Amino acid sequence: MTDRSFQLANDRSRERLACLVETLRPAQLAVDLGGGWTVASAIAHTGFWDRWQAARWTEVLAGRWSADDESVIAAEHLANVALDPYWAGVAAERVGPLALDAATELDALIAAAPDATVEALAGTSSAYLLNRHRHRDEHLDQIERALAADRPAAAPVDRSFDARNEASRARLSEFLGGLSRADLALSRGDGSWTVGQTIGHLAFWDRFLAARWRSAMAAGPAEQPGAMPHETADLINDALPPTWLTFASSSPEAAVAEAIEAAQTVDRLIAGLPQTVPMEIMLAERPALLDRSIHRNEHLDAMLRAVSAHRR
Repeated sequence: MTDRSFQLANDRSRERLACLVETLRPAQLAVDLGGGWTVASAIAHTGFWDRWQAARWTEVLAGRWSADDESVIAAEHLANVALDPYWAGVAAERVGPLALDAATELDALIAAAPDATVEALAGTSSAYLLNRHRHRDEHLDQIERALAADRPAAAPVDRSFDARNEASRARLSEFLGGLSRADLALSRGDGSWTVGQTIGHLAFWDRFLAARWRSAMAAGPAEQPGAMPHETADLINDALPPTWLTFASSSPEAAVAEAIEAAQTVDRLIAGLPQTVPMEIMLAERPALLDRSIHRNEHLDAMLRAVSAHRR
C-alpha cells in the first residue's frame, strides 16, 4: 500500500499557515527575521515556491514534464538567490492570502497524484515535491519564533486553581478514606446515583480529562482539549452508571484507589501545563478544564450529605 502520510503533514502545515494569516496584524508583517528577511518576505517566499511547485505538478500530472530533476533543482537554487531581494517589495497586505491560495492549490494537486507517481518520488532527492510541509513548516517555525520574541511579556497567569485542585483532592482522599462498603450503596438522596457511582463518575472524568490534556499537549504547546458537546457528556453520564455501580460494589477498595489516583494524575498534568496554554481564556470560558475543584467539590458535597444523613 502506498504511503501517503505526507498528505496529513501537508494539511497540517497549510492549517498552520491559515491560522497565521488569519491572526497576523499589519505591524507583525514587518517583524525582522534576520538576514534581511521579514515576516512578510518569508511568507511571500513560501507562497512563490508553493505556486511554482503547483505549476510543476500540473505539468507532471498532465504527462508533459520531461526536465531533468538535477538541473531543475540547480535552477531553483539560482532562482532563490535571485528572487530573495524582491520579496520585501511585495505588497505586505496581500502576501498571506496569496501564500494560502498557493498552498491550497498545491496540496490538492499532490493529493490527486496517482500511487505510481508517489512511489517514484518517495525516498529520492525529489521527495520534497511530496513533502511540501517541510519547506512551509521551516519558515513558519522561523516566523513564530520571531513573533513570540517580539511579543511583550505577558502578565503572570493566576494559577490559584492549582491550590484549589490540591485542596479538593485532599478533601476527596480524606472522605474516601473513611467510607465503609455500606456507605458506597447509599443513595445521594437527589434521585440520581449512589455514593459508589459518584466515585466512579469522578474517577472517569478525571481520567478522561487527563487523556484529553495529553493529546492536546502532543499536538502543540499552546493547544487545549477540544470542546465536547453537552449532549455527548450527558450520553456518557447516562450510559456509565451501571458500570460504576458494578465496579464500586465488587471492589470498594479498588474504586476508592482509582478515584484518588485519577485525581492525582489529572492535577499533576494541569500543574505542569506550560504558560503557552491560554489559561486566562480557559478560566473565563471553560474553567473546569483547569480547576478540577469545581466538579470535585460539587459531588463531594452531595456524597457528604448522603453519608452524614445516614449516620445520624
